[in-house]
Amino acid sequence: YIKAHQALADLDEDEMRRLVTEKCFPEMMYMADKKTIRWKYIKTIEPPRVVHARHADIISKDNMFGQLTVRFHSQQTLAVYDRFGRLIYGNENVVKDVLEYCVFEKHISNLYGTWRLHGKIIPDWKSQDGIQGLLTYRVPPVVEEEADEEAEQVAEEANKKK
Repeated sequence: YIKAHQALADLDEDEMRRLVTEKCFPEMMYMADKKTIRWKYIKTIEPPRVVHARHADIISKDNMFGQLTVRFHSQQTLAVYDRFGRLIYGNENVVKDVLEYCVFEKHISNLYGTWRLHGKIIPDWKSQDGIQGLLTYRVPPVVEEEADEEAEQVAEEANKKK
């Protein structure tokens, strides 16, 4: 958990591929696109505990996967900067209490399989938008001819109403 988040903050794709599943990798990398992330794990408030476990065979009986849902209650800092270095979310100096439910997955049939982060369970009441909508972008310049045409149309419509 900690190594996966630190690899995300460092944008270490090789380490991320080792620590997260194929489903989770693009989701986490998309969130980090064109951003600088400063993340720090401070301490554990409560020990992590498994709240749900399941297993299933995929396609054949020999291909088994296991999943664990783990409750993490910890203190962390998070600051996200846009591509220009402006703070768009969080604060590096403010420690927050974080309660997360993370799903880990393992290919049980693989003798050397490891538990990897598969996703996070986000409650319905929490905003799904996250930080993706906070990116900065360049506004295209308005051509003066278009602006003049729009002003004329507005004036014509105002005259028609009178």
